[in-house]
Amino acid sequence: MIRLFILFFFFKQQAFSHHKIYSPRVEEGRQSLEWRGHFNRDDRHEYNKEHHHVFETEYSWTSFWQSELEFHISDKTDTPLDWEKTEFQNQVQVFESNSFAAALYFSYNFVSESQKADEIEYKYLNEFNNDIFSFITNFIFEKEVGADASGSTKFDLSNQIMFKNFPLDNYNMGFLGFSEFGEVSEFNTFDNQEHLYGLQIETEFDLKYIEYEISIAYLHGLTDASANHMFLWNMELEFN
Repeated sequence: MIRLFILFFFFKQQAFSHHKIYSPRVEEGRQSLEWRGHFNRDDRHEYNKEHHHVFETEYSWTSFWQSELEFHISDKTDTPLDWEKTEFQNQVQVFESNSFAAALYFSYNFVSESQKADEIEYKYLNEFNNDIFSFITNFIFEKEVGADASGSTKFDLSNQIMFKNFPLDNYNMGFLGFSEFGEVSEFNTFDNQEHLYGLQIETEFDLKYIEYEISIAYLHGLTDASANHMFLWNMELEFN
């Protein structure tokens, strides 16, 4: 099966590489095409208007295993519209019930930027769910590999809480955030950590045999190392 997606644009020296909350739940036979990214507003000219785009295709092989292929394109001050990396991911769901789910995630990043090492990434994903809200947490460990590798394993954390009883029909609203603490062996001081938190709204609707999902979010930087303002979007076509 051939799935084609059209490429576009983001990443930055100060920003997070994914800006996606990964659900631990796997649905067998699910196929999707996704375009997501973020755009920065910052009072520092060298970082203002930088943007990053991710184009992704996903397939769930079984009721507990899915794979994803991502293409990252960034627009930075010194490298406009640069193909930053290609990422291959696998996720294995280890537990699922109506109220709780957990999964393990692994990815290898083939970095295209010059003099940059490839990366491996491990995640533990969990979700608490009830009739009022769902709360997802991603615990993220990332390390450079290969001849150009430097530094030790880094630790990031991302969270999302979405409320289901939003006044507008077919819409959910909630809060999400991304935190980068630095290397596990020695966390950065708070001002040098990256913390972005804000508001998200999402909806979905059916287009015959395709389900279309869209979410938009605004994040505010809490530290000097974070972008002042960040706008996120995620558009996904799902085939079952």
